[in-house]
Amino acid sequence: MNTLRSSLIAAALAAAAGYAAQARAEIFLTASDGVTMVSANDSTSAGTASYNGTIGDFTTSIETGIGFPAIGAPSDPALDLISFDAATGTAGGTLTVSLSETGFTTTTESKLFLSDITGNYSYSNATMSTYFDTTDTPFGTGTLLASGLLDNQESLLSVPPITGPYSLTEIVTLTAGANAWASIDSSIVDTPEPGSLPLLGAGLLALALLGLRSAMTRARRSVALLG
Repeated sequence: MNTLRSSLIAAALAAAAGYAAQARAEIFLTASDGVTMVSANDSTSAGTASYNGTIGDFTTSIETGIGFPAIGAPSDPALDLISFDAATGTAGGTLTVSLSETGFTTTTESKLFLSDITGNYSYSNATMSTYFDTTDTPFGTGTLLASGLLDNQESLLSVPPITGPYSLTEIVTLTAGANAWASIDSSIVDTPEPGSLPLLGAGLLALALLGLRSAMTRARRSVALLG
């Protein structure tokens, strides 16, 4: 009986582990110059997908996408792309880098998504677009969050509660000339709704006052003991 019970428990745990592996959020990364496409995922390093190599006239292409479980959570999205690219001395071109993560969970309240891009550029420039998609497919573009963001630009967009799971995707398009290079950091994050910020501030103030009251009480007790 104990052997049978142990076997059933082991089978149940194995099935649960298999389900968890299938349900785990996944990160997908692609980079393409229009002729050659490379791809990576986070199967070997959960939370990070990366590529380091050449793509056409881009002699250096270092792409790193970071998401859950390295940063953020299924209910608190954070997706970050770090990209460094350098073109040859005779030609450049267009490089499109796409980063996507699936498995974000249903929301019961509205979400405020912040999309932003910053970088350093030489003979190059970049734009960024971001999306969420309730089909929860990699690189889904069901709902536009931001489009055409340029260097040091950001966009805030509030969306109604989402029936999940859903995916997030950011697409960075780099246009480069000869001897060009670019170092870019772009991200999508979930931020507190403006309406919740006063509540957060009130909570912090209450904690501060509580701490001050406790400190004053301890001080009075110390004075009384000394007296």
